[in-house]
Amino acid sequence: MRAFYLTRFVRGNRAYFVMILTATLSVCCQQPPRVNEALLTPTPPPATGTPLVMPSPVLGKPYFGTGVITIINRKEGWVEINHEEIKGLMPAMTMEFLVKQNSLLNNVQVGDRVDFTVVETAKAEFITELKKKTVQ
Repeated sequence: MRAFYLTRFVRGNRAYFVMILTATLSVCCQQPPRVNEALLTPTPPPATGTPLVMPSPVLGKPYFGTGVITIINRKEGWVEINHEEIKGLMPAMTMEFLVKQNSLLNNVQVGDRVDFTVVETAKAEFITELKKKTVQ
């Protein structure tokens, strides 16, 4: 009996039924707006110039450098130096170096400009000579 009344309601209000059905389907089936993914992922600027390429270091070879001492750790036996480029070994940077002998740290202090010799080993870079640079 109920089916009869429902069928009669749909036939009598067919235009309204079609409009409601269309509106419901259009809202439910709508896809979210597409986002341009290219705008979400930042693109790094193109590199300019040539990349910095350093040769592989030769183990046991002495390399000479100049820099300013920023930290001295006498207990652990290392020093941090803000150094210029060490030709054939590395570009300019601030780096910690182990010292071969703690006595090398006795005649320098933080802020001193120094000349040093560093030797690359299989374990690390060791400073074998460290001398305070004289002011000229």
